[in-house]
Amino acid sequence: MTIKRTLSLGALAVALGLSLPVAAVHAGHSGHAATGGFSTATGSIEPATTVATLAQLRAAVASSRHHIVVDGAIYGGPVPVTILFGSTAWNDTTIEGAPGGKAVLENIQLKFDGEQLPVGQAIENIVVRNITFHGRIADLQALPPQVFGTPDTIGINYEGVSLRRTVNAWIDHCTFYDTSDDLLSVTLGSDDVTLSYDHFYFTEAWLTMDPDPLWNWVGRYSDLANERLAMIVGANPSDSYSYGSHALHVTLHHDWFGPRVKGRPLLRGWIHAYDNYFDNASPPSAGPAARAGAGQYTALQVGSGAVVYSEANYFMGTHQSNEIGLDKPGDAHAFYERDNVYRTTTGQSAVGTPFLRPPVAYAYTLDPASDVPDRVKASAGPH
Repeated sequence: MTIKRTLSLGALAVALGLSLPVAAVHAGHSGHAATGGFSTATGSIEPATTVATLAQLRAAVASSRHHIVVDGAIYGGPVPVTILFGSTAWNDTTIEGAPGGKAVLENIQLKFDGEQLPVGQAIENIVVRNITFHGRIADLQALPPQVFGTPDTIGINYEGVSLRRTVNAWIDHCTFYDTSDDLLSVTLGSDDVTLSYDHFYFTEAWLTMDPDPLWNWVGRYSDLANERLAMIVGANPSDSYSYGSHALHVTLHHDWFGPRVKGRPLLRGWIHAYDNYFDNASPPSAGPAARAGAGQYTALQVGSGAVVYSEANYFMGTHQSNEIGLDKPGDAHAFYERDNVYRTTTGQSAVGTPFLRPPVAYAYTLDPASDVPDRVKASAGPH
């Protein structure tokens, strides 16, 4: 069915007789039917520049090409590299894979970073689609020990795509696996983002890597095989919807989280999550793969400052399917859910407040939750 916003959140609350937190009330952010979410991104209207090697990719960026098509697999080299888009000159950019689903960026991160821009400015209108992003395990194992606060931090900051103070972005039909930080992040006041038909997972080879380096992320040590985190929205409480600039409006739909994801998405934004497949059907097996602490700790984490509307999602075999994971007890948060399916799940799971329809202005098509696994597995990722 197609759902459109017909009531403001305040009016909806009155209609339902509910008292909703101030943090949940927002205006604008109309979104676009094409993305099924908050983003209205269309990307570049320039002619496409096709690249098939790292040198060609670097040259296209150096020449300020705004429509880049990746043809085939490109390897970044033994040390992960970051392709940086750090100014408003990169507004209206599309980076996409050629048709056929064979575009790969290995050991390469795309980083849209408006952090250094003047107040009130952001990188805008970004489209990334139809690409697989992943790391090469042997290269990550060969890095020197990665320690937060030292020069050796390439590994602990390596993701597939990073959106930092980026507004109006659409990440569509991409696959992310085996990167050594989160697979993807949306932080630093980014806003109006749609993540659709994406697949986030880790391989059995990642889980069983030997040697298994011990790295330091933000002051704590963990073995690399157990850093299997899908994504984060909002870097910390001050970069959250409620405690930040009331940004971080993000839609997650028809995304596939798993298998072998240990935790996350961790959500500190204003989130509408619908028709996603949280797949823990293949948890670590007995024997060498069952490392201490290797199991999933949560599937969907509602963080400090978040407002989360979750509907028609399918949780398969997940542990602590919904967790209220706050940075500090008592932090503001709101969690609403309806029509989710939970099958063979374990542990305790938070229960969201029921709602009739989410207070979003965009139109979207909602598939029945029972159909989500088959539909998402058939359609997520590059094509």
